[in-house]
Amino acid sequence: MTRARVTAALTGMVTALLIQAGVVAPVTAPWPVSLPLVLVAAVALVDGPGAGMSLGFAVGLVADLGSPHPAGVLALCWLGVGLVCGMVADRRSLRRDALAAGSVCAVGSALATLLLAVVHGGALATDAVVYLLPTVLGDTLLALGVLAVVRRMLRTDSLRAPHAGYTELVVAGGRG
Repeated sequence: MTRARVTAALTGMVTALLIQAGVVAPVTAPWPVSLPLVLVAAVALVDGPGAGMSLGFAVGLVADLGSPHPAGVLALCWLGVGLVCGMVADRRSLRRDALAAGSVCAVGSALATLLLAVVHGGALATDAVVYLLPTVLGDTLLALGVLAVVRRMLRTDSLRAPHAGYTELVVAGGRG
């Protein structure tokens, strides 16, 4: 992984979490629409399951550490969203990928809500079912914009995924 990709991932993670807390959550309340989760899905749809799992775990863990519930719940669920989105990626149709991202993100949010209801007791299990459809719609609308931006950014020369290639390994120290 290149330094530019790590920097872009950290910047995207922090930006998504701040926009979620300041704009998305207050506007979409009480539905659990999640910009950071949609970002994870978009990266997975563009770069594959490995990148999606890594970013999903990292963003989920940061979100867990910044909230009152037990750490690891969102990290686990968002890791799963990164894996599933990376595996179902179409990569040809923005609309299909956005619908896949919205659906998988909503199911991931519902599973996180159910897990929090079991582990922490702060969430209601009925919320996972009641808010599923509005969450699919909200996440899909967010995914249309986020996916277009992520596709464009990850296809630039500086952020393109490094490809495995032949590298020469020097075994002996001198020529002679």
